[in-house]
Amino acid sequence: RPGDQPVRMKDGKRILAVVPARSGSKGIPDKNMQPLGGRSLIARAAELLRSTDCSWIDRAIISTDSASYADEAKRHGLDAPFRRPPEFSHDKAGAVETMIHAMTEAETHFGERFDVVLIVEPTCPLRRAEDIARAVDLLLASGAESVVTVSRADTKFHPHKLLRMADDQLGFYDPAGAAVKARQSLEPLFFRNGACYALTRACLLDRQAVFTDNTRGLLIERDLVNIDEPIDLEFARFLVEQKGLA
Repeated sequence: RPGDQPVRMKDGKRILAVVPARSGSKGIPDKNMQPLGGRSLIARAAELLRSTDCSWIDRAIISTDSASYADEAKRHGLDAPFRRPPEFSHDKAGAVETMIHAMTEAETHFGERFDVVLIVEPTCPLRRAEDIARAVDLLLASGAESVVTVSRADTKFHPHKLLRMADDQLGFYDPAGAAVKARQSLEPLFFRNGACYALTRACLLDRQAVFTDNTRGLLIERDLVNIDEPIDLEFARFLVEQKGLA
């Protein structure tokens, strides 16, 4: 509630972090509650956002339709000021609409106005506080409308290396692929890794978009996992338990 914590801010901007965690995942049942290194994915996101390294975040909340997810989040330091309504809780619900709802509800609940919203998905559990801080620093320093963390795409999956098959005939997905002689000549490409999305208030509420013509990418060059399928969860457990990643 208003007045129950000091104003923190970063460069004079009030920051809201949102952990989106709907129930009903099809690939992995109760995906956001799956354990990794002795903690659920929700707990890992919550504890990072409430750590001293993220003390500049003014409010950190969960957006969920699940009472048990909300309870888990509160146990680990997040606020759960609302339940996500059904229209934002199915697998085709838009991320932008969901985040607009979260920011609007948070501002009403806390009686505060936020300048920046962070999307911190539980499904990227190997993120670090520095990834989130760097995303916000880049957003504010560059004048961008949004910043998206990315990883390098493996050249095996570059569009010029991909093939299509029709009637048992194999050919290049992009005809330009036939001219590629060495992978070193391929243009570097990137994919969203889910560590953090940082958006200005205007980007979310006025542009109603994550990607605009003024979006910056923040490259993270270390092992990360974005958990969608069971194999992703197993790989994350391998990295945590066998390689000792936090």
